[in-house]
Amino acid sequence: MFESPVTKRDLIFFSIFSLIILLAVFLFSFFDERTKIVFCNVGQGDAAYIRIRNKTDVLVDAGPDKSVLSCLGKYMPFWDRKIELIFISHNQKDHFGGLDQLMERYKIDEIYFVNDLNTSLQSFKRLKQKIIDKKVNIEESFAGKIIQGKFKILWPPRGFNSTNDNDYSSVVLFNDVLFTGDASPFVLSRLSHPVKTGHAPSLQNINILKIPHHGSKNGLTRNFLDLADPGVAVISVGKNNSYGHPSQKVLDMLKAKKTKIRRTDVEGDIVFKLPN
Repeated sequence: MFESPVTKRDLIFFSIFSLIILLAVFLFSFFDERTKIVFCNVGQGDAAYIRIRNKTDVLVDAGPDKSVLSCLGKYMPFWDRKIELIFISHNQKDHFGGLDQLMERYKIDEIYFVNDLNTSLQSFKRLKQKIIDKKVNIEESFAGKIIQGKFKILWPPRGFNSTNDNDYSSVVLFNDVLFTGDASPFVLSRLSHPVKTGHAPSLQNINILKIPHHGSKNGLTRNFLDLADPGVAVISVGKNNSYGHPSQKVLDMLKAKKTKIRRTDVEGDIVFKLPN
């Protein structure tokens, strides 16, 4: 009779070794207090997960669908089932679509929305009602607001009105990382002129810039890029999307500045760890 070369002792040794490795990984994650930012690969949409000093969980946008859950499953500690803060840059489904599923899996403390006067989407109205039913705190996102002492809202101004939904897209500064949602050239132009808004000094010394509108030609402008002068540009975009994002114009603009380009359609999830 054939005798297996693997003995019971070998299996016990292998099991103990595996447990030690898992414990080491767990302890490293548990005690690693560096702030982590993950630009999630959610296809044609935006979602960024931030874990601040291994304590506070934040989302900037929630992607178009439940794909954001896969990202959180990989990077959010399994023992933590609460998201303290969510920013929805504006009221389009590729930015808020994942919220419905998120509320089924996680407790959410607070959600910030812009006051888009054009919003008529029934799906968004249903979502807002579900948020109310779940007793999640809803706050308005407007320029000048500072949240938890860490997140500074640069756009839109309170009471702002426009016929273009993307003009409402919030711009959020966290440390030296700038989240721009689908901000339009109009928004970027206003932010580039301190006389008009007073926000331009906050745009200097940006390290990581989330490129607006998935790299659309109707997003990033040369003046804004020159002002922000980021070291890294992140483009959240779906592979082989029907819009042709990112545009060659934007890619050429970034290459001319020698800005490092990182894309979710090429790399998948993009992870940064910030020194605290």
